[in-house]
Amino acid sequence: MNTSFFLMITIPILLVTLFAVRSLNSIMLGNLTNQALQTLEQQADSFDAKARMMINTVSAIANDDQIISTSAAIHKNEGQASQFELRKSLDKQLNNYFHYTSDVVSVLFFFKNQGSYAYKRNMDLDLSHLQAMDWYREAEQQKNRVSLFGVQESAISLGQGDGYFTAAVSPKYSTLFYNVEMIYFVFRSSDFLERLDASRGDSGDIYVLGSGGDVIAANDVTAMQQGIGGRLYLGEALEREHGSYVKNIDGNQSFIIYTTSDLGWKYIKVVPYGQLVDQVRSVFLSMIIFSIGGLVVFLLVSYGLAHSIVNPILSLFRGMSQTKTGNLKTRLAPSGPLEIYVLGTAFNEMNVNMERLIGEIKDQETQKRLLEIRALQSQINPHFLLNTLNTIKLMGAISKADHIVKMTDALTRLLSSTLNKGGMYTTVGQEIGLLGEYLQIMKTRYGDLFDVHYEIDPALDDAYILKLLLQPIMENAILHGLHEKETRGNIYIWGKLRGDDCCFVIEDDGMGIAPDKLPSLLSSHQPSKESFSGLGLRNVHERIRLNYGEAYGLQIASVQGEGTRVELQLPWLKENPEEEKKDDSSITG
Repeated sequence: MNTSFFLMITIPILLVTLFAVRSLNSIMLGNLTNQALQTLEQQADSFDAKARMMINTVSAIANDDQIISTSAAIHKNEGQASQFELRKSLDKQLNNYFHYTSDVVSVLFFFKNQGSYAYKRNMDLDLSHLQAMDWYREAEQQKNRVSLFGVQESAISLGQGDGYFTAAVSPKYSTLFYNVEMIYFVFRSSDFLERLDASRGDSGDIYVLGSGGDVIAANDVTAMQQGIGGRLYLGEALEREHGSYVKNIDGNQSFIIYTTSDLGWKYIKVVPYGQLVDQVRSVFLSMIIFSIGGLVVFLLVSYGLAHSIVNPILSLFRGMSQTKTGNLKTRLAPSGPLEIYVLGTAFNEMNVNMERLIGEIKDQETQKRLLEIRALQSQINPHFLLNTLNTIKLMGAISKADHIVKMTDALTRLLSSTLNKGGMYTTVGQEIGLLGEYLQIMKTRYGDLFDVHYEIDPALDDAYILKLLLQPIMENAILHGLHEKETRGNIYIWGKLRGDDCCFVIEDDGMGIAPDKLPSLLSSHQPSKESFSGLGLRNVHERIRLNYGEAYGLQIASVQGEGTRVELQLPWLKENPEEEKKDDSSITG
């Protein structure tokens, strides 16, 4: 009776208290989050409205044939007496567009033959330098499309600090008739930055980012000058459109709210977390203290009534708590009523079994991790890298050709993909892209002596596979199959679904493999031979089997003098297993 009384009162009190506190905490934080997000969206609408007004004005000017013809006439009649009247007429036309704002600093008309005309203020810009910039070429190719640049990008173009917004548009009118190649607008950024400062009442930081991640504006001077590259805590906000999350920044928790406007700009606000949860924490502590106080009184009263039963239960509870922390060597001395005695015995047996099973799992995971570490640590073959760099050096010495740029870019992307990206998994699309970079290097190194043919089922593009499964096989085909071939070779890559599995086939028409060597290719006694990735066929085979099971792996068929066919059997993974593990661990925690 005492045990039933204890369980029926204590557990419900704990559960109700926990549920009430968590529910209240969730509701209050949810309301605060929604309120903060709505405020940020209102700020984004205000910011967008100002930017949209700029874009509309710029677009209207670019489509005003009188302005275009007048500016062209100024350039055509340079040095003549009539130019003064033309300048006066153009200034009047532009004043009609900018009567609503004093933020415009200058409007620069760039002509096809390197000339220019400045409205209001000449910015002393190097026209040839501007024309060499990426944004200039892109704007010139996309006629009548307004490009708006924030403080960070504008400073790069103007070279005059961080106080300007700029916009560029290439008029739709033919340069054969009007000779106007580009119109460049310079606006003061003070109004934008004042809007950001006005929204900083809670001492938070706010960032306005363009669709490419560049800083349009920010109330953080360092961010405007150097970008947000070092602010890793903003990564989640850059990947999604709307939402919020909590991050630890320099030892302090901060609340990060973000949204995306109609212009495609990202608005991110970072607020100290304590300011949002002070009220919630106060209520939370009050409820906890009240609940703990009531529970302590109840336990003191019930302790005397159920002492003889509670002690064995407490002993079992302590043992379970130690087990929960990972101490599987905990053992109890079974005592008390028959039911408690049986529980104590079962608890000891459970710990023994768990310790044995965890030991087995650790051994398997250790083997798996050792193989992954060995595979990833030996991704660079110094001989291959040295030969490749020597090839680049030789090409640069003989002829300053584009091959140097292409090979260096391919090598850089390949090294970046293999060394800098964390995790064991990648998508099929990314693996094929990496394969293309590798093939470009190999063709530059050994000569364009072979063709590669792809036939990949589009359904596999977003499927997840282990990194660097295809490249070692492709390398084997090139070095041992096609390199010694006297005629032009071919490599065929197929990828298709087969039920719930993915099947990849890499086949070449090269020299083939001697029949006596085929059985040893996947043997555990095969000697390790370093390559660019450091992964032999055996290594790839073992990685597949350790990660997916004995049902998967490689199959090799070869006819000497005709070619080799390697088939990979993998499970079809629609989600990243590493992300699923993180989600499971967070739910468990």
